[in-house]
Amino acid sequence: MLTRGISWAMGSRYLRRQGRQTALAVLAGAIGAMLLAMSLFHYGSVRESGDRWLSRHFGPIDWELVPAGQEAGFTAERAREVAAEGNGEGPFPYRYLPAASATVMLYASPEPDAEAAMLQQALAIGFEAPAAAAFEPGSRLWDEPLRPGEALLDADAAETLGLQAGDIVYAGAPDGARVGFKLRDAPPPSGLSGYRGDGARHNATLALHPDDARRLAALPEGSWSAILASRMNPADSVLGMSFSSKQEGWYETRFVKRKAEDMTRSNLVILIGVISLTAIFSSAFLLRQIVLMLADSRAELYGVLRAIGLSRKQARSLFRAEALLLGLLSGLAGIAAGLAGGWGLVKAIYGSELGRSAEASGIPIEPHLSLPVLLAGGAAVLLYQLLLVLAASRLAGTGSIVGAMRGESREGASASGKRRRSIRLAVAAAAACAVAGLQAYHTWGWSPQVADGSVMLRLALVWLASAAALTLLLQLLLQAAGSRLGARAGADVLLALRYAAQRPGRTFTVMLLFAVTMMTITFTSGISSLILPNSDPARGPQALLGYGGFVAYESDSEKQDMLELLKSDETLRQAVESYAHVQPTMASISLSDSSSRGGQSFVPVTPELVRGGGWKLLERSSAFATDQEAWDKVMEDKRYIVLPRSYKDFGVEPSATFWSPEKLYRVGDTIELGFFKAEVRAAGQPPDLKQTFTIAGFAEPNSASGVHTEYVYDTTYVHPDVWKQLHEGYHRPWDNQKFKGLILLQLDATDLKQDEEVVSRLLSAGASTAAIPYLDTWKEHASSKRLVTGFLAFTALSAAIGLLGLAVLQRRSMLDRERELAMLRCAGVPAPTLRRAFMLEGSLLGLLGLAAGWAAGWSGASAFARVIQTDLRPWEEPLRVDFDGWLLGGILLTLSALAVLLQAGSVRTALRSTPVESLRKADA
Repeated sequence: MLTRGISWAMGSRYLRRQGRQTALAVLAGAIGAMLLAMSLFHYGSVRESGDRWLSRHFGPIDWELVPAGQEAGFTAERAREVAAEGNGEGPFPYRYLPAASATVMLYASPEPDAEAAMLQQALAIGFEAPAAAAFEPGSRLWDEPLRPGEALLDADAAETLGLQAGDIVYAGAPDGARVGFKLRDAPPPSGLSGYRGDGARHNATLALHPDDARRLAALPEGSWSAILASRMNPADSVLGMSFSSKQEGWYETRFVKRKAEDMTRSNLVILIGVISLTAIFSSAFLLRQIVLMLADSRAELYGVLRAIGLSRKQARSLFRAEALLLGLLSGLAGIAAGLAGGWGLVKAIYGSELGRSAEASGIPIEPHLSLPVLLAGGAAVLLYQLLLVLAASRLAGTGSIVGAMRGESREGASASGKRRRSIRLAVAAAAACAVAGLQAYHTWGWSPQVADGSVMLRLALVWLASAAALTLLLQLLLQAAGSRLGARAGADVLLALRYAAQRPGRTFTVMLLFAVTMMTITFTSGISSLILPNSDPARGPQALLGYGGFVAYESDSEKQDMLELLKSDETLRQAVESYAHVQPTMASISLSDSSSRGGQSFVPVTPELVRGGGWKLLERSSAFATDQEAWDKVMEDKRYIVLPRSYKDFGVEPSATFWSPEKLYRVGDTIELGFFKAEVRAAGQPPDLKQTFTIAGFAEPNSASGVHTEYVYDTTYVHPDVWKQLHEGYHRPWDNQKFKGLILLQLDATDLKQDEEVVSRLLSAGASTAAIPYLDTWKEHASSKRLVTGFLAFTALSAAIGLLGLAVLQRRSMLDRERELAMLRCAGVPAPTLRRAFMLEGSLLGLLGLAAGWAAGWSGASAFARVIQTDLRPWEEPLRVDFDGWLLGGILLTLSALAVLLQAGSVRTALRSTPVESLRKADA
C-alpha cells in the first residue's frame, strides 16, 4: 500500500492532527540525525584538513634522499646517476628531482629594522624548472623557469611579511648579508611551492633559481642538497622504495610522506571516530523507541482497521507511510542543525587562540567538507534514519485485534507470548554475559601484536556492545527485584517497578541513553589523561645529556663556524648560558652472559659535562654517599661505568622484540662487555675487545626520548680514556646518523620566543641540525591539546544533545500514560503517591544507566590505553589511565539530579489536570 496515495495522505493527516506528539517525535528524531551529522562534520573536517595539509606541503613528494655519511651534498654526476634510474627512463617507477635547499630567515626590509616584518626558519629551495615540471605534472608554475634573482614565495608567508608580486623579499645569507629576490608570484602553497621539509616544520617556502639556492646553502657549483622522489604510480606504497638501487650507498632515504601521513592519522583521530560511533549507536535506539511509541499510540486505530477487513500487512503499510514522513522531516531538520552545529564546533575550538598557536607545529583544522562528501554524508544519514524507521515500523500492529482495540500495549503479551519473551530474554541475557566477558578480556587480557585499524574497530564495536549488555543485565536485575518484592514494597515502589517491567523496551532505551552519556564522558576523561601527559613538557627531561639545546654538526668546519657564532652573535650570547662539546661513540657490543648483540652510545664523564648537564643517577652503589662521588669515581677509575636505565632491574624475562640483557644486574656488580670492529660478523664469533667494569650506578634518562633515540641511544657513561679507545677503534655510526658530534647549549628552554630565535639563527647560519627539545615537545603538546579540546567539546555537546533527546522521550512517555494516570487517580490513588512512584522510577533508571555507562567507559578507556601501548619496550612503563574522580563524581551527581528533574517536569505536567480532563485528552 506504500505505492498508493491514500497511505501517504492518511499518514500526513495524522501527523498534522496530533501536532504536539508529532512535534515531540520530530524533535527526538532530529536529535539523532543531528548527532550523526555533527559527528560526520567533525570527523570529516579533521580528516579532510589532514589531506589538504598533505597536498599543500607535500603534493607528489614521497621521499627525500640525502647524502650518506659525512657528504655535504650530491655532486651533479651522482645526482644524474640516481635520477637516471627513474623518471620514466630507468628501471624504477619513480620520479626524481635534485634540489638545493637551506634554512633561512626572511625579511621584508634590507636593513635591520625592529618594525619590519620577518619570518624565521623558512626553506629556500631551488631546482631546474624542466625537471620540476616533469616531477609535478599538474602544476603550471614551472613552465617558465625562474631567473637568477627571482623567487616564488608561498601566499601565506607573503601575507605574513606584507609582500606581493613585484616586491623584494630578503633572505639571510651564511655571511650575514641580506640577499634580495624579486617576487615573480606568491602562489598558494601546493606541492613543490609549499614544501617545508620533513614534517613541514619550516614556516615558509621560498623557491629560487638553483644557483641562488646554492649560494644560500653554501654548496659548490652544480651540487645538490637532496633528491626528492615521487611514485609514478600513486597506488604504490609510501612505506619504502621497494627496488634495490646500485647507488644505495650514496644516500639515505627519509620517508617524509609516510611521516606526514602518520601525523594526519594519529590515534586521536581514530578516537574521534570512535566517539562518533556512540552518536550512531545512541541515535538508533532513540529513534527506534520514538517510532515504537508512535505505533503504540495508533494501536486502537489499527485494531479497528483490521476489524473491518484490512490485513496486518495493509495496516502496517499505513503506519510505514506515516513513519517515513516522520523520518524524512526529522532527518532533514537534524542534518541541517547538525551540519551547522559541527561547523560552529570546529570553528570555535580549532579556530580559537589555542588552535592558532599550535598551527605552526600541527595541522590547521578548518570546518570543511567537500560537496560530494557532504552530499554523500547527508544522504547516508537520511538513509540511516529511514532504514531505522522502516525496521521499527515492522512491529506496528503485531498484537491481536481485540487487544489492539482495548488499547493494550504492544509490549504486553499473552501467556504464550510471555513464554516466548522469557526465552528471548534468556538468550539476550546469555549474549549480554558473553559480550561483557569479551569486553573484560579486552580490558585485562588481550594483547594484539599490532594496534592497527582492524584492532581499533574491534575494540570500538565490542565496547559499544558492552554498554548495551551491561544496561540489559542491570535492567533484568531490576525486573527480578520487582518480582520478588511484590506488594511488600509499597504502592509507590510497586508502581515504579511495574511500569519498568511493563515497558521493557522503553525502560532499556532510557537506561541506555543515560549509559551512553556517562560512558562517553568517562571514556573521554580517561583517554585525555593518557594523551596530554604523554606530550606534556613537564613529563620527563626535555634536554640532551642535561643541556636544554644542541647543534649536531657534520664536519669540523661546521663545528668551528657554530662555535664562532656562539661567541659573536649578540642574541646567542645573551640566550646561551654555557656550552660544551661531546662526540658520542656508537658501538656494537655483546654481553658475556648473553648471545645477544646490540648497539649503545658511550659518552665520556668529564667535569664540564657532569656540572653543565646536571647529570642524575637513578641508583648508585652503596660505596658512594652522593651522585657526585659516583661520577668522580668514573672520571678517576677506568674500571667503573654508569649503565643506562635499561639494565636496571630488567632482563630476567628475555624479549623477542627488543634486545636486552639476560641477567639481572645490580649496582656494585661487575659486567663484561665485548666490542666489535666490524658492523656484521658471523654468529658465534668472539668480540675484538673485552672489558670488565664495576657498575657505579644506573643513570636517569638525562635526554628527551626523541633525541635520546636518535643521538645518544642507551647512553652509557665511561672514563674519558675508555671513550677515546672505543671512539678510535669501535665507533660505528648507525645508518641514519650523519652527525659527527654535538655542541650542547645550556639555556632557559621555557622561554619559547627565545627558543625560536636561537634555533632560527643557528639554522640560518648553516647548522645542519639545531633543536631545543622543550620547544619541540611544547609544540607537540599544543597540537595535541587543541585536538583533545575539540574531542572534549564534541563529547560534551553530544552528551547534552543526548540528554535533550532523553527529555523528549520522557515527555513523550508521560503523554502515553495520561489515561493510565487518570484511571489510577479515579481509583483513589493519591497524586503524591503517583508522583513519588514516577520520581523513583526516573531515579532508578537514571542511576542504573549511569552505573552501566561508568563501567563501560572505564573498561573501554582502559582497553584502548593498553592496546595502543603494546609496542612499548620492556623497560618502559606504560602510561596509566587516570580518571579524575572529582570530575566524574560531580558529573555523576549532576546527571543523577537531571534524571530526577527530567522525570519531575513530565510528572508535574501530567498530574496538573483533573482525572476527567486527563481522560478526555487521552481519548482525543
